Amino acid sequence: MNTADIVELNQLAFRYAAAVDACDVAGIQRVFHPEGRLRSYQPDAEEPFADLRGSDQLAAVPNAMRGMYRATMHMMTNHLVEVDGDTASGEVLCVARHLTRDDVDPVSINVHIRYVDRYVRHEGRWLILDRQIRFLWSERHATADSGMGRGA
Repeated sequence: MNTADIVELNQLAFRYAAAVDACDVAGIQRVFHPEGRLRSYQPDAEEPFADLRGSDQLAAVPNAMRGMYRATMHMMTNHLVEVDGDTASGEVLCVARHLTRDDVDPVSINVHIRYVDRYVRHEGRWLILDRQIRFLWSERHATADSGMGRGA
């Protein structure tokens, strides 16, 4: 396995997280293959509750995050990949923190996720071809200082 491929695939996971957290439509589109697919699953579900395909549909992800949350922070860990030529598969664990838009009583919703991925080298760079977002569980926590002028 080529170390450069592993490093590039790890960076791809981080670029995805940065694009989601920045609500960056172009950034999301840059990490997915033009015909990429993103499916979201509730814990233990067999069928996805959302299934997006292609650059235009993937553009909805950052816009939805912008509308629902004041800020997010996706922390990617334990990225394991298997490379086979110009294709690869892998899994990434993530704790995604979502700060609600409630100015009076903001809450941090922390979601534990397993991404199950297939990657492809396209025009010389690794991209996500298929990503399953497997939600594992979530937690809700009060915030001590949400950065909205209300401190502990």
